[in-house]
Amino acid sequence: MFKLGQNLLYKKCATDLKITRRFVGNFETNYHLFTKYFGLNQNRAKEFIERQKLSEKPTETIVKVVDFCEKLGFSKKEILKNPSILRAHPSTLDQYYNVMIEGGFKVITIKGLSKFRSLSQKDVRTLKMHGFIDHNTNVTKSFMAHLNPRAENLVINHDDSVELWCHVHLKVLSHYLKWRLQVTDEEILRFIKIHPQIKRKSLKYVCDNINQAEELGFPLAKILKYGYILHTHPKNFKEILEKFPVLAGVSTKKAVRMYPKLLTTTASSVQKIHDTLKKHNIRDEAIARRLNIFYLSPETVEFRLNELQRVADFKVLLYNPNILKLVVHHNRAKSRLTFLKELQLKCATVSVLGIDNIKFDDHIREGRDENSFTDTYSFLKGIFKKDIEDFEFTLKKHPYYLQVPLTAMEDTFHYLESEKFSNNSIFSVICILLYPKEKIKKSFKQIRQYELQTKKKLTQVNKLNLALYFIEKEHHFSGDGVWTKNEVVEESVHTS
Repeated sequence: MFKLGQNLLYKKCATDLKITRRFVGNFETNYHLFTKYFGLNQNRAKEFIERQKLSEKPTETIVKVVDFCEKLGFSKKEILKNPSILRAHPSTLDQYYNVMIEGGFKVITIKGLSKFRSLSQKDVRTLKMHGFIDHNTNVTKSFMAHLNPRAENLVINHDDSVELWCHVHLKVLSHYLKWRLQVTDEEILRFIKIHPQIKRKSLKYVCDNINQAEELGFPLAKILKYGYILHTHPKNFKEILEKFPVLAGVSTKKAVRMYPKLLTTTASSVQKIHDTLKKHNIRDEAIARRLNIFYLSPETVEFRLNELQRVADFKVLLYNPNILKLVVHHNRAKSRLTFLKELQLKCATVSVLGIDNIKFDDHIREGRDENSFTDTYSFLKGIFKKDIEDFEFTLKKHPYYLQVPLTAMEDTFHYLESEKFSNNSIFSVICILLYPKEKIKKSFKQIRQYELQTKKKLTQVNKLNLALYFIEKEHHFSGDGVWTKNEVVEESVHTS
């Protein structure tokens, strides 16, 4: 049993990055944690993990819970005797612990903490009778003592002993939010209905969240609108600001006003996601356009980026500064790609896969099968590492420069690379990328015959220009050489 003073609050974050990394570094799996740290034998550890349904629980999260419990003075033995506590999230336990202190609990055992939900449903009289709360404690006043700032005219007079403890908490919270955010009873009721988790949050943390949001420039109306701001943990954003004052070249304080949900993530999550994005060569320019990428879990970001790498139609878009649209809205993008293929529309780009539903429906209705300027230019800029101004004029001379799928252009580029053509040579004849590699192969045979007949050794640039000549000669230099035979048939059907 661990006795606590009313002012003893959880001061050091249970998810402190340095501590957690040190701790997690020693325990790579849950099995390892329970055998090495808790001293369970192999069979007992395996049985414990299975019985408590911890096999899918991230080891890092369990470690944070253990770290939190030990900071409160709970022993390893107590933790094992109350295993349900290991299934909780550390920040949830922190909220429970603090709200119990605020509500007058004088003694908080590990068993009491693990059964917070059931204890909070008891009436105050019962909790006093069982010694959880002193008989002379006014629970309402105890809660109100933790409000900051506190309104001088905020008075709640009633006999709380006959009320459920959770109802007393909710009553104080509701009255305070009504005063602090200058809203009506109806708005508070609507807010609680949308965000029921606020019923179990620490009043001190709620106050800290409001104060922090105001410092960041959020008006009171926006604080209520973005309700998740109120029930997050205030330490989260403080840690993010400390570790990332600038995020992808954007002031983090400014970023959070554009993406308020950043207040709910953690420094650890931001770090992991940032590292993952850099590992996949996602530039700051792209990250800054979609800072809501940090709303996702690190595991989700990793999985979705890996999937983009595996799917050719997605992989070719990785140079696009808006590529993170396809990570944030990944399932929608996959569904649209499948739909486009069913319709035999070949130009699947970020501009199409990432637009809103109304614009996408318009795109389909009109039967447009083309890339946007941004998609095409981003692809070429990415593979050649050149500025748009260096190739825009040349590329625009071709009538179909937006109609060739990027996957086909990439296929041709890789073919030319395999034929030992340098990037500079390909770039000098950039329109060659619009043509199918099978036609280019055929033209290369003609070029070899030309070299044998003339006994001239052509430069790479001359070969590519001559390849364009041979291909387009068959189409009267109309630009139609970019189409395969099947595509020519399709084009004639659509235009007839």
